[in-house]
Amino acid sequence: MESSSGHGVSAPPRCILVYDADCGPCSQFKAVVGFLDLGRRLDYLSIASAEGSGLLDGVPPARRHSSFHLVQPGRRTVSGAEAIPSLVGFLPAGGLVSKILVSAPGVPGIVSFAYAAASRLHGRGACRGPTRDAEALC
Repeated sequence: MESSSGHGVSAPPRCILVYDADCGPCSQFKAVVGFLDLGRRLDYLSIASAEGSGLLDGVPPARRHSSFHLVQPGRRTVSGAEAIPSLVGFLPAGGLVSKILVSAPGVPGIVSFAYAAASRLHGRGACRGPTRDAEALC
C-alpha cells in the first residue's frame, strides 16, 4: 500500500483509494487526487493488491475493474460516482463541496453523468491492462 501516513502518534483510521494501476486514466486520476490530498488523509492501493488482500471481497468481481473504490474505516466500500462526494470530503475545503455534491438539486445526476463519461475512457483502449467489459463501466 502506498501510505501517506507518517510515523509517530497513532493516526485515525484512514480511507483507501483503490484504483486500476494498469489504466492510464485511472492512474492519472489517482495522481490528481494524491496531489490534491494536501492533508495526506488517504492511502492508495491498486485493484490487484486490494483483491489479493481481500479488501474488495464486498465488491462483485465484475465491478472491481469498472471504477475506483473508496474503502472507508470498517471496510465500507463505495465505488465510482457514488464515492465522489466522500472522496472530495477528504480534500482541502472538501466538506462543503461534498455536501453540495449530494444535496444541491440536480448535482448528483451531473456527477453521475460526468463520471460515466470519464469512465468510458477505461474501456476505449486507454488502458494498458486487459480489455474490460465496456458494459460494466456504467
